[in-house]
Amino acid sequence: MIRINNIHIKNIGPLQNLYLEFDNSFNIICGQNGIGKTTILNCLAQTFSGSTTSIKKNSKAEIGIWETGLVIDSKEIKHSLKTQSFHPDENKKDKNGLHESSNDVIYFKTQRDIPYVGLSTISKDKNGINFFSETITGSSSSGIKNWIVNRYMFAAQPGSLDINQIKNFELLKSCFSLLDENIKFNRVLSSSFDIMLLNREEEIYFEYLSSGFKSCLAIIIGVIMEVELRHRSPFKYVKDFDGIILIDEIDLHLHPEWQAKIYLILKSILPNAQIFSTTHSPHIIQVAQPNEIIALVNEENNNVKVNTLLNSEYGCQGWSVEEILRDVMGMEETRTQKYLNAISNFNNAIEIEDFDTAKAQFAILDVMLHPENSLRKILKIQLTGSFLND
Repeated sequence: MIRINNIHIKNIGPLQNLYLEFDNSFNIICGQNGIGKTTILNCLAQTFSGSTTSIKKNSKAEIGIWETGLVIDSKEIKHSLKTQSFHPDENKKDKNGLHESSNDVIYFKTQRDIPYVGLSTISKDKNGINFFSETITGSSSSGIKNWIVNRYMFAAQPGSLDINQIKNFELLKSCFSLLDENIKFNRVLSSSFDIMLLNREEEIYFEYLSSGFKSCLAIIIGVIMEVELRHRSPFKYVKDFDGIILIDEIDLHLHPEWQAKIYLILKSILPNAQIFSTTHSPHIIQVAQPNEIIALVNEENNNVKVNTLLNSEYGCQGWSVEEILRDVMGMEETRTQKYLNAISNFNNAIEIEDFDTAKAQFAILDVMLHPENSLRKILKIQLTGSFLND
C-alpha cells in the first residue's frame, strides 16, 4: 500500500514555496489557470520516476526541490528530489525516484482520446517489470481496445483467466453503463475484432461514443487495464488496488452532469486507492467532501497558497456554481460586461432619479435575465417605487 501524506514544493514552475497535506482517499486540486495544479501532479508522479525528470525549476532559482512524505507498506518515508533544469529540452539526471514502487502509481494526462484502430490480430499484454517511465509520460489509452478484445476472447475459455481477471472483466463490461444506463457492452465481432455496444438497443461501434464518454472510459477502463498489467503474480482485482491514481483535468470534455458522476464512479470502483485530480469544474467541487478540496490562490507577491475559506463541515455542498467560480476558482467576475453595464446604468439612474434612463435599462435587463430570475421583480419594485409620484 502507498499513501502520500504531504508534499513541500520549492521553486518549481510557478510554485515558490507550497506545502500541502493530502486526504487518504480523494484530493481535488483547483484554482486559476497557470497556478500550478498540473505541476503538483507532475511532482507527485515523478517522485516515483527513474533517474530522469521533466520537472523544471523556475527562472529565478538555482535549484528546485520537492520533498514528499509517504507511507509505503506501513513504513514512513521522506523522499526529496531536486532539479536544475529550466530549458524545455533539458532533462538532468539528478536523483533516482522511488521507481521500485512505480507499478502502484497510475497517471492519466489530458491526452485521453480513443480513436478507431483496426485490429488484424490480438496482441498479448505488454510486458514490463516496472512502469516508472509512465510517471513522466502518463498512461496511454492506445492499447485499451486490444486489451478489451483479448479479455473478451479468453473469458469464454474455461481456465484461461484467473478469478480476479474475470472479476475485472465483468466490472469492465459494466463500466459502459455507469455514465449512461442506455449504453451497454454487447459483443466483439469475430470478423474485425471491433467492439460493439448497444445504445437504446441500437448497435454502435465503441469508437462512435462521444469524446466525453471516451475520455471517461479512458480513465475508468484504463485503471482496470493498468492494474492488471502491473500486478500479475497474482493478478489483482481493481477494487483491491491500494496505490496512487493521478488524473489531470478530470472534467475534460464532460457535460456538467457527468463531471460530478465521474467523481462518484471513481470512488466506487477504487475504494482502496488514493486519488489526485485537477479540475476546473465547480460541479465536482460542489459534491466533494471539504477535506478533499485543495483550492489554490495567488497572494499579492505571486506566492501560491491554499485557500482556507473552505474549512467547513460541508465544503461547497451548499454553494452556488457562481460562488465557487468566484471564491474557489478565482474568477473576478462571472457575468458579462454588457450585463454589468446595464445594471450599473440602472442603479445610477435610480440614484439621480432619471426615470427614462432607468426604464430603458430595465427593458434591457428584463430581456437579458433568466426567465425565472427573482432579480427582475426586485428591479421592477425599485423602478416603480422610486418614481411612484412621477
